[in-house]
Amino acid sequence: MKLKLLFIFTLLSFSFYAPYIAYLNDNNHNLTEIIVVKNGDTISDTLDQISSRNIFHFFFLKIFIKFNDFINFQSGEYTTKGISIKKLITNIVDGSTVTHKLIIKEGSTIYDLNKLINNSKLINDCEMLSCIESKYGFKEGILYPDTYFYKNGMLASEILSKSHIRLINYLENNIEKNIYNFNDVKKVLILASIIEKEAGNEKEKNDIASVFLKRLTINMKLQADPTIIYGLLPNFDGDIKKSDILDNKNKFNTYMIQGLPPSPISISSISSINAASFSKPGEYLFFVADSKTSHYFSKSYDEHLNKIKELRLDQ
Repeated sequence: MKLKLLFIFTLLSFSFYAPYIAYLNDNNHNLTEIIVVKNGDTISDTLDQISSRNIFHFFFLKIFIKFNDFINFQSGEYTTKGISIKKLITNIVDGSTVTHKLIIKEGSTIYDLNKLINNSKLINDCEMLSCIESKYGFKEGILYPDTYFYKNGMLASEILSKSHIRLINYLENNIEKNIYNFNDVKKVLILASIIEKEAGNEKEKNDIASVFLKRLTINMKLQADPTIIYGLLPNFDGDIKKSDILDNKNKFNTYMIQGLPPSPISISSISSINAASFSKPGEYLFFVADSKTSHYFSKSYDEHLNKIKELRLDQ
């Protein structure tokens, strides 16, 4: 009788053990990609999510937790993609939450940035960079473009302040002491942002910088279309009209104002900042796009007009 009972117990144990192990090691489960453990959730609340309210799976999870002496689950977002149920549980115990990316791109504006943050998992406590005290007198173009990592519910101000400090450190260590063109870093950032929006590729940034520096030295207006566009934001409809070019109320309209606009028109890459800082006024005065990623540079207005005709841009 005892042998029979032992046999039955062994059989039942094996029948239980095999599906228990299979379930814990399952990484082809049908769970949603993200499991969210909220503050105040009990362990049972979380297990309900993972087990999808399957009583056997819930029981397996309870045993796994009991045998491993897991006491607390940490709140946050957890990925379920490509990992076993066992790994998911240990991640929740360890607090190995999902890491998100915020990509601050060169050429993006303060309006782009605000939209990006509002569509992220960050808490936007820094609308239009209001949290940053800029010593330059403007909020645009004061961030270091890069990829920044964060957790769900993190404050945007933490990332933005870090990005701003990185830019300040770069400017203080590489630009302020060696600046060639201006005696004011503010002007460097403003010109760099125009170069950023105009350049079709990295190689021509110095040439574009030399054109604008040449124009500045001879008191010629910069005549840069991206500055007009910036002055029309956030309501620009994608089309620069003749009335926009002649608009003397747009303080960013470099077809009408003399010299640089009052602030940058975008976040600038380091290469654009360097071009604005160290390039010299050149022999070119004009440039026109001859492809989607390059420009043709001219020394005279006649040469510039001939190139426009050749490219059929005057039609």
